[in-house]
Amino acid sequence: MGEITGDVVVVGAGPAGLVLARLLHRAGIPVTVFERRSRAELTARPGAGLIEYRTVELLRAVGIADVDLEFTMRNGRMEFRTPTASTVFDYGRLTGDRPNYIYPQHLLVGALCDVLVADGVDVRFDTAVAAVRQDADGTAVTLTDDTQITARAVVGCEGSYSVVASAMTGLRTNEVNLPARIVAVIADAPPLEAHTIYGLHPRGFAGQMRRGPDQTRYYVEVPGTDSLADWPEDRVREELGRRLDISGKLDAVSFGEPTLVDLRVRVREPMQDGRLFLTGDAAHLITAAAGKGMNLAIQDAVELAAGLVDRFGPAGDGRRLAAYSETRLPAIWRTEAFSLWYLRVLLAGLPDGTEPAGTVPGGFTNGAREGWLAALLGDPLLARWFAHAYAGVDTSP
Repeated sequence: MGEITGDVVVVGAGPAGLVLARLLHRAGIPVTVFERRSRAELTARPGAGLIEYRTVELLRAVGIADVDLEFTMRNGRMEFRTPTASTVFDYGRLTGDRPNYIYPQHLLVGALCDVLVADGVDVRFDTAVAAVRQDADGTAVTLTDDTQITARAVVGCEGSYSVVASAMTGLRTNEVNLPARIVAVIADAPPLEAHTIYGLHPRGFAGQMRRGPDQTRYYVEVPGTDSLADWPEDRVREELGRRLDISGKLDAVSFGEPTLVDLRVRVREPMQDGRLFLTGDAAHLITAAAGKGMNLAIQDAVELAAGLVDRFGPAGDGRRLAAYSETRLPAIWRTEAFSLWYLRVLLAGLPDGTEPAGTVPGGFTNGAREGWLAALLGDPLLARWFAHAYAGVDTSP
């Protein structure tokens, strides 16, 4: 049994784990990253890709944006399509030309991996953590090969099934499962329009999300009881055509392997227990509405890095680290609230209650969706609030 001793162990090499490791290493704090997947697997599948304005500004302030990552693909317009109308919403204009950006997660992770490995940071792919234990003397991490690692802090950045979270005591879990799912596919083709498209159809939501000049992510809302077996590629293509009013335009486009996105929301609190800390999906799950998950994860990592540097650096000041959870949770809950509200606008399969016999199935839900959309497009105050929340802009210029 081998033993390695270090200051900080990061479990998971997603956006949060890699940003955290980058900031710690640059501050001279020894850090080791363990990732259960291979590097090729980690950087293979396009997923999230919408980066908030505030996230880019935060990364710029800590020397990652414009240094390690270049944010060049802006997104400031979206289009709402219904069976009777199509409206382009210029949220960039309402935020003073402070849009969000497109940066596919797998490319962002790949770029950060390149930087860390080149700088000699100890990033271990194909290495899974089996258990974490905390006592009065420190923390112990056990790998699946029985290697033991001791550390002054361990950070769970490994997603919703977090081994670090399972080692924390007094952790409260707040969770809701929503009665709908989303089938997501990646098309190896440019987007049909150079902006996001949200299709609000009585049959369900569909969406086009830009992921780069040659790749596009498409969403189709499906019942919560459906599985991928219920949605072969031809059926997905047909529903996208109907709900986005693009019939035939995707017939020759190649789709990658689909994924099924559960609409599960969860917040674990507090996000710290002694020397154990959580970031990103290990701490909170959020729906795919408005692409907030990767942003919350990066924002967690930047705040936690600042606390760890204060604590383990020359200052030896633990006050910011002790306040990590209470600092982050208000912003997390606000973002969860926005995402859930936006789902009410987008999805047809979120009923507000039991529909009595004799009513039109889904009629009230669809009517409410149309009402919210009309308010969003017709009320300047609601439109301004939505634009800032969607783009991730904190204040007006």
